[in-house]
Amino acid sequence: MRSTNTPTRLSLKDERLDIDRIDQYRLSFFIGDDSCQISILDIQKKLLLLLEDVSFQSDLSRVENLQRLYDDHILIAAGFWKEVQVFIRNDKFSLVPVPVFDKSLLQEYIQLNQPTDPNEDEYRFKILDELGLSIAFAYAAEIKAWFKEKYPNNGLQFNHQSVAYLKGLQSQLRNRAQSSVYVLLNDKEVMIAGFNLSRVAIYNQFQFSDSMDLVKRILLTSRQYSEEGQSIPLLLHGIKDQVNEHLPTLKKYFRNIELGQRPSDIHIHPLFNELEQMEYFDVLSNL
Repeated sequence: MRSTNTPTRLSLKDERLDIDRIDQYRLSFFIGDDSCQISILDIQKKLLLLLEDVSFQSDLSRVENLQRLYDDHILIAAGFWKEVQVFIRNDKFSLVPVPVFDKSLLQEYIQLNQPTDPNEDEYRFKILDELGLSIAFAYAAEIKAWFKEKYPNNGLQFNHQSVAYLKGLQSQLRNRAQSSVYVLLNDKEVMIAGFNLSRVAIYNQFQFSDSMDLVKRILLTSRQYSEEGQSIPLLLHGIKDQVNEHLPTLKKYFRNIELGQRPSDIHIHPLFNELEQMEYFDVLSNL
């Protein structure tokens, strides 16, 4: 499906993937600065058919990397997908309670966290009714233009990585805990969500330098909504190498830590079991 020109960290494909049924499939991208995760789902069967993790070249822009991937990959260059979803990995976002959310103020919400330029950025929002939250986010206009050109008639949707993560957590909440904290470790950042019972108390994303810096950021985040400190229940997802590196230190400081599971509402071929249960949680939560 793909030549050797694209550096790939992971490539798993179910042989039941049928190119003649593309009009029943959802193609999804999670796009960061240095990598892109791609998945294909049979929507009707809720069946994961493909998962790839591709490294971007540092000397190319994200759009140039996407074009290189498109040129190199037979499947994603195909047309007639039922849906194409694009999730943006960046820090240009803001969470706003639904009762006070005003969709005319997206730029203002986002600028509370990060600078954004309306000449370069597009603005969108997603309402998570179950959590009582709206997520406003910005992403590069050139990315929107590229996808619009490549997939003009495919139910194209844009979202933020926080949307997939928070939606996925709803099935893994420690509902009996007064407070709990959820952590996802990516290559260069940590995503942290804090809950009081089943309500989001806080969500943020940080760069961190080492294991002790990670501990400090989790504790500082949890202290904003809980007094439990190191006894707060902590559920950990993330890339295997990152989890293996930081878990020993986290266990020293958090007594109630456990590894998360993959979402339970998708069907997968046994070949995908080479992944650890806690890996690619946000990507699989989108399915």
